[in-house]
Amino acid sequence: MMRIALYNLTTTTKYGGVESFVWDLGRELARRGHAVTIIGGVGKRREPAPGVRVLTFPFIDRYRFQALPLLRRAYAEAKLLERLSLAVAALPELIRGGYDIIHIQKPYDLGPALLARRLGGARVVLGCHGEDFYPGDTWLARHVDAAVSCSRFNARTVAARYGFEPTVVFNGIDTSLFRPVAPDPALAHSNGAPLLLWVGRLQPWKGVDVAIRALCRIPRAHLVIVGDGETRADLERLTRELGLADRVRFLGALPRERLPAIYAAADLLLATSFASETFGIGLVEAQACGLPVIASRFGGFPEVVDEGRTGLLVPPRDPAALAVAVRALLDDPARRRAMADAAPLWAAQFSWDAVVDRIEAVYRATREQRIMGPGMTR
Repeated sequence: MMRIALYNLTTTTKYGGVESFVWDLGRELARRGHAVTIIGGVGKRREPAPGVRVLTFPFIDRYRFQALPLLRRAYAEAKLLERLSLAVAALPELIRGGYDIIHIQKPYDLGPALLARRLGGARVVLGCHGEDFYPGDTWLARHVDAAVSCSRFNARTVAARYGFEPTVVFNGIDTSLFRPVAPDPALAHSNGAPLLLWVGRLQPWKGVDVAIRALCRIPRAHLVIVGDGETRADLERLTRELGLADRVRFLGALPRERLPAIYAAADLLLATSFASETFGIGLVEAQACGLPVIASRFGGFPEVVDEGRTGLLVPPRDPAALAVAVRALLDDPARRRAMADAAPLWAAQFSWDAVVDRIEAVYRATREQRIMGPGMTR
């Protein structure tokens, strides 16, 4: 049994891929008998799983830092200051909590975690989910005890920055939740029209506008968008300008528990990101539910779609190419059914059982080997 701190400010303040990863990892580690503490910022939070302790500490929101003239455009620096403001309150717990492992999810937390290791003895595991780099992080990163990355794409990015390649441990999904189920009756096809689905945060780099523009080239199809974010108003305006208001539905953010039935109601999932996409948890969840995927050939997406067997990949930011791929599968029901049948078996490799096996192996090696950085003996 290990005492493990999963330290990440936004786990308890926001919803997203990294946040879901921390909650789910905590649940699965607790099921295996480990003492798990999730440490995050004060805010709205989910109910923890049995055996998982949650501690929250105050922090100063990054937008307050960005209100300062010198930081108005300094996005990375504002996020770093936000994280450091949490560390001021959380550091005593990290030092005196008796943890074997402190697992952070962003390089912004390297400084506090390494200080806690020096004063409290815990080993530090850096989780890599993106490109949250900032001046000085390269020096700090070389002192972690181990690093894990959510995809080979991200591992290569981290290696180019830090000089060592993290162990690849894909993000996990709950296959007891994400599995083939009955479709959501509220999303029944209108006059048998094909139903396309897009799921995720509505951010500029997610390329939702690409899916909307592609719809102009896909006769009769309807598009359902699940998620919310800063670009929703712009996207709703775009649908009106393109004359698609009657074929696009915005459902907003929904609980994960509703997603399997929504996946079951759709014919295809569209994933259109063109930046900041290192894995693609929504793609894996959809495939686990038996839904084929058409995704941009970018970032970690090619690692989570078995191209030609469970879905197709298209060039990023290309509505015409996306529309061609969608029409090809809509016009070939037999091929689409074959992809739907193959998808759950493919997605099984991303089950939490497999993921936690790999993470536990990293934790144990980190605790048992006297190392001061990935591949460096103490």
